Amino acid sequence: MKKFILLLGIAILLIALGLRAYFAFVPPPEATLHQALAEIIPSELSGWQIKDMDMAESPESSVRIANFLNFDDAIFRLFEKDDTFVGLYIAYWSPGKTSYRWAGTHTPDTCWVQNGWTCMRREYSIPFQHEAAAFEPAEFGIYEKNGLSQNVYFWHLVGGSAFGYEQQGGHNIFGALIDIKHHGLDLRQEQFFIRLSSNKTIEELNRMPEFSSILDGLSAIGLAAKAD
Repeated sequence: MKKFILLLGIAILLIALGLRAYFAFVPPPEATLHQALAEIIPSELSGWQIKDMDMAESPESSVRIANFLNFDDAIFRLFEKDDTFVGLYIAYWSPGKTSYRWAGTHTPDTCWVQNGWTCMRREYSIPFQHEAAAFEPAEFGIYEKNGLSQNVYFWHLVGGSAFGYEQQGGHNIFGALIDIKHHGLDLRQEQFFIRLSSNKTIEELNRMPEFSSILDGLSAIGLAAKAD
């Protein structure tokens, strides 16, 4: 057993040294975000009240967590009209800024539940359509707290592709190897975490013409699925 642990430690060390050498000579991919998120996402919609919130006021973050996540850009924007509200939370990390696993730790499954929300329903990697365009597969859940229920769609984009969360398991010493299997040797892709939440269903929202402008903004930052 001790010999196995020693060999495993040596193997991990060699992999780490190899990745360090690779990263030293191969530059990270180019970023695709060249404009502030606040300028891409609509700030005015006819008949809607729109308010930008501090990231630390979102269910995903506290002041400590927001600082520790070390975003390159982020936005938490609320849209309200009559009895409808839509919350849009986006965090962005440039290539190589943080690990995929750390960026993915503040999903509603973790942060919302830790903040007192109860997950009532959960679906993984489901289709999401905006007009004629398909978006990257979405994670979906219904979360409830103090009698308030929210329908939540969220995406963790890694290099433009959605990272699925079904049966991903927890953090472990083989995490980097698992990420290499899914994303290749270069683990420095840019990342977006996008959360769209509302007290209405997506069918109800799609009947509101202004909601399309919000989805247009998400398409502009790369949520539309890439053509094969």
